[in-house]
Amino acid sequence: MSRPRAAARARRTPRPARGPVDRRLRTVVLLLVGFGLLMVYSSSSVLSLAHFGSSTAYFTSQLTKAIVGLGLMFVLARIDYRVWQRLAKPLLWASVALLVALVGPLPERFAPEINGASRWLALPGFTFQPTELAKLALIVWLAATIVKKGERLDDWEGFAPLLVAPFLMAVLTVLQPDFKGATVLALLTGCMLWLGAVRWKYLIRLGAAAVPLGVLVMVLEPYRMQRIRAFLDRGEDMQGISYQINQSLISLGSGGWFGVGLGSSKQKFAFLPMAHTDFIASIVGEELGILGTLCLLGAFLYLGALGYGAARRAPDAFGFLLASGITTMVLLSALLNLGVATAALPTTGLPLPFISYGGTALIVQLMGMGIVMSVSRDAVAAPVRRENPARALFGRRARGGAA
Repeated sequence: MSRPRAAARARRTPRPARGPVDRRLRTVVLLLVGFGLLMVYSSSSVLSLAHFGSSTAYFTSQLTKAIVGLGLMFVLARIDYRVWQRLAKPLLWASVALLVALVGPLPERFAPEINGASRWLALPGFTFQPTELAKLALIVWLAATIVKKGERLDDWEGFAPLLVAPFLMAVLTVLQPDFKGATVLALLTGCMLWLGAVRWKYLIRLGAAAVPLGVLVMVLEPYRMQRIRAFLDRGEDMQGISYQINQSLISLGSGGWFGVGLGSSKQKFAFLPMAHTDFIASIVGEELGILGTLCLLGAFLYLGALGYGAARRAPDAFGFLLASGITTMVLLSALLNLGVATAALPTTGLPLPFISYGGTALIVQLMGMGIVMSVSRDAVAAPVRRENPARALFGRRARGGAA
């Protein structure tokens, strides 16, 4: 080794040893996954028996995906999260390529159409939804890009190019068609920009442009407007467009305070469609009652507190944005799913994180939590206590500090 290189290496400050993963965060995730497997078996046993001749077919499939997801979570928790800053752009464009493949002229065996939409890529041995991966890729890329641009985001010339990739991903998702997926991508983009201390006037302009575009997309598809009408008047077409939400409310109302008992749901006997996926929260309410549902809600809130806590104690802006964005992704999905199940939001197909049947969503969410756990390993003793942690970290970096 040459003398200058050896001297440079000797001058380097060794990185402090990484701490352990936040055990509370890991425990909550494991409990949610375990509870999800239990509810998938309970809610899908009747449907599984009818379709496959076995009451455990859906449960076995979900268990396999859970094992894969948990394995990836533990691996990613051990990897330094800063590696994603270098991989952000390749991950983003790989996700865009997968979204393009969905709307391209692929044979149906590779992009099967299910319920009028092409949202899955079918490869030998497994299928997956590129939109779920796109959510995580977008968060990683936005976190890396916001840190890279720093104070240049204060100018419109520096801010506007940041919107190209999210807009492209949202358009490709709408073309599947998957309006709720595009909506989640748009909401995640807005949250990441706010966390990145982007000026309010730019966020207001972005919202003012996004709302009419969203309304236009809804108006162009009659079934989306029918769902809006069903949301506003659940008594309209109760055997048609309003059937699902009314059955969900019947399921929730049947549980009372303490529920009818685990495995004793009546709505899963072909009364409530998608009982093991989009409306699994309704089965939780029926079998475990209001108290069970509140416990589940409390678990998600506690998970959010731990995730945002890890973000606030992150040693740099990238860690803060990464952990905050992933935590927001999980909580946003939970909020939208519970909102639909309780008729607080129009009906749309969005799984309940860690609970609903669905392999791609579960694996991606567990990967995301593995990254948050990695951030928690480098937590600093005193979290940033300013109006916006990202702005404080960017300011510290501009003054020459370590951010």
